[in-house]
Amino acid sequence: MPIDPTNPSRATPLSNVIDVRGMTYTEAQPVVYAASIRLSVGQKIQVLADSDPAAMMRAVAFQLRDAISWHMESDGKLWQIEVQPRAGAEAKDVVDLLTWDHYRLDHQFAQVLAAANENRIAEAESIFKDYWIGLRRHVHLENNLLGPVLGGGEEQGPLADMLFEHDSIIVQSRLVEETFDEKDYGMLPAICAMLSGSLAKHENREETTLFPIWQTADNSDRGRATEHLARAKELLSGSEDSQVLKVFS
Repeated sequence: MPIDPTNPSRATPLSNVIDVRGMTYTEAQPVVYAASIRLSVGQKIQVLADSDPAAMMRAVAFQLRDAISWHMESDGKLWQIEVQPRAGAEAKDVVDLLTWDHYRLDHQFAQVLAAANENRIAEAESIFKDYWIGLRRHVHLENNLLGPVLGGGEEQGPLADMLFEHDSIIVQSRLVEETFDEKDYGMLPAICAMLSGSLAKHENREETTLFPIWQTADNSDRGRATEHLARAKELLSGSEDSQVLKVFS
C-alpha cells in the first residue's frame, strides 16, 4: 500500500513504517538499524527519507553482516526503502547466496556455543548436526564452483588461501563432532570458541577479498551466472549430499 508522504508522524521501530525525514544521517542510522535487527523471515519494514539513504542503508547492511535485503524508490523528494531479512529475499547471484549462508552458519554456531557454555549439551549437539552438514555443503560449493575462477593455483594465491582455511575449519569442526561422539564435554566450550573465531576471520577475508573477484568474473556471463545460482541453491539444499559426504567423510 502506498505511503502517504504528507504524514510526517514517526512510527516506533516495532512498526512496519520508519519515518526518518528531518533526521540527520547520524540520527537516522541507529533507528533503522534497531528496526532492521528485529525483523524475522516474512516481515518487512518501509523506511521514509527526504534525502538519498543509499549510504545509510549500506552502512546498516554492513552492521548486520548483510543479513538484510533492501531496495528503494524515489521521486526526487521522498525516498521509500523496503527492508526485509536476506533469508526471505531472492538471492541476486551466487555471492549474494553465499554471503547469506555465512550469516546463517555463524548464527547456528553461535547457538551451539551458547548452549555449550550453559551446559545444554543435547541442544548444542542437535544444532551442531545441522551446522555440520551445512558447512560441508558450503565448503564443497566454494571449492568446486568459486575456486576455479579465483586463480593462483592450489599452492599460492587466493585459491590456495581459501582451500587452506577450509581444510582448517573442517578439521576444527571434526573436533567438535568427536567431542559429542565421545561425550567428552569438558573442553567443548573452548573448542567451540576457537572454531567460532576461525569462522569469523575466514568469512570476513572471503567477503572482502575473494567474493568481489568471483562476482565480477561470474556475472560477466549472465547465462553462466544463472546456471551457477541454480546449482548453488540446489547444492545448499542437499542435492549433492552423497558427493559432499564422500569428500568430507
